[in-house]
Amino acid sequence: MKTLLVALIFMTAFATTAVSSGEELLYKCEDGTFTNIAERLCAPYQSKGVVLVAPAGATFASMSALLGEPVHPTNLPDPQAVCNLYQEWIALNMQTGGGVTFHLTQEVPRWRALSRIFTAIGTPYCP
Repeated sequence: MKTLLVALIFMTAFATTAVSSGEELLYKCEDGTFTNIAERLCAPYQSKGVVLVAPAGATFASMSALLGEPVHPTNLPDPQAVCNLYQEWIALNMQTGGGVTFHLTQEVPRWRALSRIFTAIGTPYCP
């Protein structure tokens, strides 16, 4: 047990490095990544807390013990509402020939939005 505790402390100390807001300057790049090297497309970033730097090869699963549980759990949409949206999309698909011919211009943005959703997630399970 003592060996396991020492190994866990060593792994925690080795796996993460805390960067304080005044010790090292960070830069936030346009693609949303961070670096400690001044680059052309990266603006200086003022940290509002502690930044944890994971070692190369670390996964979310391996770091989840250190990160803890999320503060705000994700609320899943109501399954019946998803099924209703899917049925609306199917009806619009049939009316417009799969999004080719629209009788009303108001149908275009609705068809596009629903098409993006159900193209990404596929057919929902609707009992």
